[in-house]
Amino acid sequence: MMNYVIIQQIGTAVLLASLIGLERERKYQDDGHCGVGGLRTFLLIGLLGALTFILSNVSIWFFVALTVGFLAFIIASYVIASNKDTGASWIAAILVYLIGVFCGMQEYLLATVVALLVLAVLYFKSPLHALAKKLNKKEFISTMKFIIIAFVVLPLLPNVWIGPYEFFNIYVIWLMVVFISGISFLSYIAIKLFGTKRGIGITGFLAGLISSTALTLSFSGESRKNKNIINPYVVAVLVASSAMFFRILFEVVVLNASLLRLLIIPMLVMGIIGLFSAVVFWFKKGGKISEKAKNKAIKMESPFSLKPALKFAAFFAWILFLTKFASSFLEKAEFMLQASFQE
Repeated sequence: MMNYVIIQQIGTAVLLASLIGLERERKYQDDGHCGVGGLRTFLLIGLLGALTFILSNVSIWFFVALTVGFLAFIIASYVIASNKDTGASWIAAILVYLIGVFCGMQEYLLATVVALLVLAVLYFKSPLHALAKKLNKKEFISTMKFIIIAFVVLPLLPNVWIGPYEFFNIYVIWLMVVFISGISFLSYIAIKLFGTKRGIGITGFLAGLISSTALTLSFSGESRKNKNIINPYVVAVLVASSAMFFRILFEVVVLNASLLRLLIIPMLVMGIIGLFSAVVFWFKKGGKISEKAKNKAIKMESPFSLKPALKFAAFFAWILFLTKFASSFLEKAEFMLQASFQE
């Protein structure tokens, strides 16, 4: 068992490091010059990271010495050859070492997520630079606003239920604000990357896997701002609503597979009908978007809309209160009814 664990640690580290190494190798071949290193170098760095943590079980000083030595080597190499390669490759080398350490810790999910993020940042260098050039002041400010409400405000809120019938949870309510704002933000980015029609459709499918109601509320507000664009928003809502049925089937399979035989036919029928309706609206007359409408959609005032999100959060809180109140009322009524029968 011990040998299997070590093989898994080293194998995963080598595999993830090799993916990043292959990307760097491809980049250097396309550019016609050699940088930090290619496949072999990054593979060895990942292996070193995994072995460093494995050796820490013998003595923590092995981990400290090898880590300090590796960082010193990277810094010295960067100072000597800083004019031959970008800083991103050197930082990637350090991150590959950490990926190896994560694999040694058996934190395979964390290692995989970090590896994929590093791979994406390195591979999509040109699109990211192009996006940065196109980013205007309003878009940058909107991005900062979204980061603040999602990654600063939300983690600070207490996740406790308070108020009458314990219906109010500020964390859950604000999570809805983040989600609605995130849909608008994701839609804006998708439109910029894939065009108006495809961008709205992609957002509809992804958001529909989580909440078709939230998607519908967000896009209904967006459609009022862009009255020349109707069908894409209709398609997105239909796709989101259809995705809900497939999501329910997946949840049933995971939680209670015995219900699947009762639900699979009606859920599939409703989902397929919804997707067919989306296809009809996709090709319907008026589905083609003029260049003027495309430009108007891309030049929306801001990718961040807080007001619709707050409205949905207030509506969500009201629904929670009604649900808790109705549940409490029915429980009391049932208790009183049972007491009257016993008398």
